[in-house]
Amino acid sequence: MDEISNEMDFQQAFDSLKETVDKLEDPKTTIDESIELYEQACKLVVFCQRKLNDNKLKITDINERIAQLRQNSEPLFED
Repeated sequence: MDEISNEMDFQQAFDSLKETVDKLEDPKTTIDESIELYEQACKLVVFCQRKLNDNKLKITDINERIAQLRQNSEPLFED
């Protein structure tokens, strides 16, 4: 199983989650392996949720800054 690290991006974590789910669905997977895989999947879900929330905050911040620029009637780009 891949370790989850803060250096992972969303796509890496999501791909790892898909692989983990595939292993969970494999009928050859033992109960003990399934428990470990389930725990890993839960951690990956939380990690992905955090990444999505972080990016949502960034997008909100960008939109707020753009709205302020529009209100100030300042040019967005230098000529």
